[in-house]
Amino acid sequence: MNPAQYFHQHHKELLKEATVIAEEATSDFFKLSPCHWRRARYDILTLEALRDEEISSHALALVAKYDGCHKDRLLRSAAFDFYRVCLQDHNILKTLQHVDGLSLFPLLLYIVTHELVHIVRFSQFLALFEAPEEHKQEEERRVHRLTQKILAPLKVRDLPPVMRYYDARTQGGLQYANL
Repeated sequence: MNPAQYFHQHHKELLKEATVIAEEATSDFFKLSPCHWRRARYDILTLEALRDEEISSHALALVAKYDGCHKDRLLRSAAFDFYRVCLQDHNILKTLQHVDGLSLFPLLLYIVTHELVHIVRFSQFLALFEAPEEHKQEEERRVHRLTQKILAPLKVRDLPPVMRYYDARTQGGLQYANL
């Protein structure tokens, strides 16, 4: 990939800010305690850190699920689910170039919040990560509605165009990968 397709430092600073707000808003909405995030472990990675199988040609982000286990633990009971939010810098930057009215910060806020909602739903067994394809479309619409409810009270400039953009996108499909 060419360097113009990767997030630069100023993009990553906006991502950090968006992530803090997304985590707080999602936690507040679902009334999650801090220990929830210790059980639903996750990381957020940009394109430069993704594995080949975590890169999408069309999604703005995807969630990958891994089986985690501490190095010094051998028992299966010590295993845990580990999620990776795989941001697709190239697709996000391309979307910003081609869709009028979108700004990076509100788009990142929406994307991270949306992916955190998926992780909450998977970790609370409200949705199956390994769901059949026909259920993924409905789950994507449900997560979009929840994301809108979470973000609606926030006064974030340029968020309404992102919401409208995602209203149109939810006609498409959900993408997550069990790796």
